[in-house]
Amino acid sequence: MKKILFFSALALLAAACHKEPYPKDSDNEYLVYTSPGKDVTFTSFRTFDLADSLLVIGQSEKPEYSQSNNALALIQQVRVNLEKLGYIYTPDNPDADLGVQMTFVIKTEKYVKYYNDPYWWLDYPGYWPSGYWGNWTGFYYPYPVTYTYTTNALITDMVNLTGEQEEGAPLEVVWTSYIGGPAGYSVQNDINRLKASVDQAFAQSPYLSKTSSSR
Repeated sequence: MKKILFFSALALLAAACHKEPYPKDSDNEYLVYTSPGKDVTFTSFRTFDLADSLLVIGQSEKPEYSQSNNALALIQQVRVNLEKLGYIYTPDNPDADLGVQMTFVIKTEKYVKYYNDPYWWLDYPGYWPSGYWGNWTGFYYPYPVTYTYTTNALITDMVNLTGEQEEGAPLEVVWTSYIGGPAGYSVQNDINRLKASVDQAFAQSPYLSKTSSSR
């Protein structure tokens, strides 16, 4: 019987944090946050199952699951990294030690301000004082400003499937990766950046290795 892994997007976003995100200069790459569970001994896990679809959270009110080529490429990137660390992929195995689920969040923000409203940058500490140019009191913008941008986030959760299953009991999340940042100039470029960031998430989590000590 195949495991169906459900999860809350809100909980995922709250859980994804790490004190040292990578990279610090993120002009061309996404920020990568990783967080292990408390007192988890990863060497005790041997096998993993990987959800075969990517949950996409965007403009739709209902969850959407994708098996597009891009989605499968990201799923495959996680699988390859886990296998490199010594874990054995066991698809559709009810006895797998770990379950891995992935979510892609698309969020579009829109900022609009009109000429009779103060612009946010006017309140920025040290911003140009109008008095610099003479006896003026403030700035006046005779046109509206509209600024729209799109951010992407890829969230990967690893859950412990070896515990006792009790009705209503939550799954223990033993590792979380949050990869996020502005969308780029093309979908393929974003996918390549996300794949590189997946590699980085595992690279900055050496405790996941089967030869690692507990974290």
